[in-house]
Amino acid sequence: MDAPALLRKEYVHCRCSKNGAPDKTQILPMESVSHCNRVSAQQMLSGLVTIRNGELEMRLDNNLAMRHGDRKHGFLTERQFLRFAGQSREDTMAKRDATYARFEALEERLAHCYFLLHERFIKNPPLAKFWAEAAMEELQHFSILRFCRERGVMAEVDVDLEAANNVEELLDTVKSIVAEPEVSVDEAFYASLLMESSELDEVYEKLSHALAKEHPLLYETIHASLRSHLDSFADGAAEFCSDRGFVEGFRNLARVGRSTS
Repeated sequence: MDAPALLRKEYVHCRCSKNGAPDKTQILPMESVSHCNRVSAQQMLSGLVTIRNGELEMRLDNNLAMRHGDRKHGFLTERQFLRFAGQSREDTMAKRDATYARFEALEERLAHCYFLLHERFIKNPPLAKFWAEAAMEELQHFSILRFCRERGVMAEVDVDLEAANNVEELLDTVKSIVAEPEVSVDEAFYASLLMESSELDEVYEKLSHALAKEHPLLYETIHASLRSHLDSFADGAAEFCSDRGFVEGFRNLARVGRSTS
């Protein structure tokens, strides 16, 4: 509403003076206000309109600022969400990477044990060859897991850390057996039966399964090698061991492996 329209009201606010000093604001009838005071009142009301318009502009600016503030707040929330989601994915990938690296090390340690048996029976070429081939198979497992990890082709499976701990404890036992200078043939096969009946090959099969989609031919070769792995130990035990119980042990493991594959 403009100043003239306000002045047409019956009452108007004006400030009276006593001895030139400003007094309290009073409400006076319009007809009692002098021309001079009416001009002053008109100026005052015009000022009030100006102030009111300024307040409206400030309120509009504040509303716009609040809207932009909400948008900024929403953007930060989205960015935080994406950051946390990315961090979660990085944590998952780091966990998988650590799992593959751990089982790589276990396969490599087992290969080293079999190489020790190769050296122990070097004077018996057929037996030494058997242990060399067994060691090479374990090195193949190590290389496959390394390949998966370096290419980022890792299976989305949860591996029980207790399984890794069990395998490590068995490896410590096996290492103490095969490191003996006078380890016998039966003792050597006993040590290998401990390892081949552990969770190591089972976990290796789970982790290498990631290759089935992107590298199907490689995966088929790996799977076929796993199926024949225990058969070769059974054949070796039949050829070199005096205790036939080892032959049956490896045969049973091979049957179980085929039934679950």
